Amino acid sequence: MRVSRIGLAVVKGTRHQARSAVELTRHGPVGDRLFCLVDAERQQVLKTVRYGSLIASTVAWDDGVLSAEVAGQRLAAAPVPTGTVIEVDYWGRRVEAEILAGPWAEAYADLVGKPVLLARVAPGEIVYGGQVSLVTTTSVAGLRAASRPGLGGATHELDPDRDSARFRTTVVIDTSDGPHAQPGAELGWVGRELRLGTAVIRVNSAIVRCAMVDLNPSTGQRDLALLRALPHDADNEPIFGLQGDVVEPGLVEHGSSVALVPPR
Repeated sequence: MRVSRIGLAVVKGTRHQARSAVELTRHGPVGDRLFCLVDAERQQVLKTVRYGSLIASTVAWDDGVLSAEVAGQRLAAAPVPTGTVIEVDYWGRRVEAEILAGPWAEAYADLVGKPVLLARVAPGEIVYGGQVSLVTTTSVAGLRAASRPGLGGATHELDPDRDSARFRTTVVIDTSDGPHAQPGAELGWVGRELRLGTAVIRVNSAIVRCAMVDLNPSTGQRDLALLRALPHDADNEPIFGLQGDVVEPGLVEHGSSVALVPPR
């Protein structure tokens, strides 16, 4: 098994972009979800499943400069801390966020149609599940989904190269050869440790999914009726992919080997 895609989003909810490598620390992938957009009135982290237009925005963080493409505008500057720290709601959990000054809030407010703030949070604070997430190419290829508009669109198989980004996982693992080349085989990894490059993660559980998977990973438009096609767990929740925590920090690169760690 090998890593076939690495991805992250610098600003939570914006486009999940491919990377050639990522450093995994005890707090998760370096550079992932460093910033978030906050509903200025409700002081809630914006949920992408509600504001799908965020996915069309690409963001980079390089040498202290935050660059964002927002609705045709390119905005690049060094974020300026305001000194204001607020508690924001993230799926019912209170998280400390430092409000930043710069050109982005106004542009994103126009995009989503409401006042927003750009904030910085501690690494790993606005992650719904485990620090690291993954899907396998075999499981992606085993899915079939109805295309939009409506539920009467043509049904087609998903392509791992084209469609794996809609699951927004840290890594995609190529399982096309070998003993794990069956859809869903990775569910047997729960409770095991997995070596990714020089890092090791402990796989905790399957990922419960929401309607985010129905959104096109480049435009944010609903283009598939995929959620209903996913397998369900014992509680009848739709699941796909795995989540886990870092137990040995290290580097993961495109093409890195992946292997189950023998029980200790």
